[in-house]
Amino acid sequence: MIGWLSGEIRELDPIGSILLDVHGVGYDITVSLQTLSNLQIGQAAELSIHTHVREDQFLLFGFASSEERSLFRQLNKVTGIGARMALNLMSSMSSSELTTAVEQSDDLAIARTPGIGKKTAQRLILELQGKLQDSSNTNTHSPVKHHLQDVKSALLNLGYKSPAIDKSLSTLDASLGFEVCFKHALKQLS
Repeated sequence: MIGWLSGEIRELDPIGSILLDVHGVGYDITVSLQTLSNLQIGQAAELSIHTHVREDQFLLFGFASSEERSLFRQLNKVTGIGARMALNLMSSMSSSELTTAVEQSDDLAIARTPGIGKKTAQRLILELQGKLQDSSNTNTHSPVKHHLQDVKSALLNLGYKSPAIDKSLSTLDASLGFEVCFKHALKQLS
């Protein structure tokens, strides 16, 4: 699965999607309005990606940070909240506002999101209360591990086999960052 993309923004759709040029390949990525408001055509962008695969769909959802992606994934697990509804929630409130509303049981604030009723807001609070702050803390303590997971994901998408990738990643200094690790792993695999 695709976990991270970096490239130049070619198109912005005010409804909530972008076209990202990654070395000549255009990725159509759905983003929240919060993320969209910080992007401009011609600008370089790095997005954490959630790949959403169904039997009739292959969608990419992009986020300004891995913490936002983690929140999206948590929302997506709630009964009755799908990927589009999770994105609507993240478009209507910032991540911190949404987390605060869940932790403070503010179902009225959550229910202001189009398509979310009071019962759905209450279910969301019930299922996520106490879990959101923990998930944001666990994602930030190990950026090194996150880089290696993203490198592996990118190499899998290029068609390399998992055992060969694992072998090449074991020789790398992960603290060098995604781009350097990706280039070195690609060189070892070629």
